[in-house]
Amino acid sequence: MDYKDIEAGHSSSFWVRAKEDLTHRLLSKTLKKNKKVSNLKILNLGAGTGEDLEILNKFGDVYVIDINKKALDLIKEGQYVEKKVCDACNLIYSDNFFDVVISLNVFEHIDKDRLAIKEAYRVLKKRGYLIFLVPAFQFLYSSHDKALEHKRRYSKKILRNILSQFEELELNYWNFFLFLPIATLRLKNKNSEPKIDVPNLPFFLDNLFFGLLKTENFLIKNNFLFPFGLTIIGIYRK
Repeated sequence: MDYKDIEAGHSSSFWVRAKEDLTHRLLSKTLKKNKKVSNLKILNLGAGTGEDLEILNKFGDVYVIDINKKALDLIKEGQYVEKKVCDACNLIYSDNFFDVVISLNVFEHIDKDRLAIKEAYRVLKKRGYLIFLVPAFQFLYSSHDKALEHKRRYSKKILRNILSQFEELELNYWNFFLFLPIATLRLKNKNSEPKIDVPNLPFFLDNLFFGLLKTENFLIKNNFLFPFGLTIIGIYRK
């Protein structure tokens, strides 16, 4: 999770819980494993505060990096093999080291995102997987993105261009059911002062939205392709 989400008090919102569920389903779908495989090496690139680590540890040995030391300091020992402050554009690992690189809402923070993707390719073993989430549609760039220090939002066309060295396995959208209300809010706040626009919802609404996204996660795991969404999911292979 982004350190700024922690600061804003959004650590248990429907979106965070749904993203964790999605992460588990994507890894299960990609790796065809539902229990820990001790010899898999997984790089959590831009781990933030590490809320996904409980899930990642079910699939292999997790190496954690982030450029934000304050975020890494919140990750408890025992949740990783190794934890390092590291720039995604200059990874400290040798070529062909990891079986999986997972990057959840990270590339949009990086000025030289092409270089970060090139580094991910370098440290992956042959036929290793890159799994990522990024925000979709530049026209939705708003005060929310500014508050989170996003450099950009993405299109499928741009991603296919910068990931051309990989084999594409899946490029899909997520957060389809809530696209209209959230997109309307983002457009309304397009020129506002930077502010993270994840509201503190009543319990029943938070659970309703979580249920909608969990339904999307189920469909995505079963290869349903959404026509649009707030987020783009990528599964690529070296």
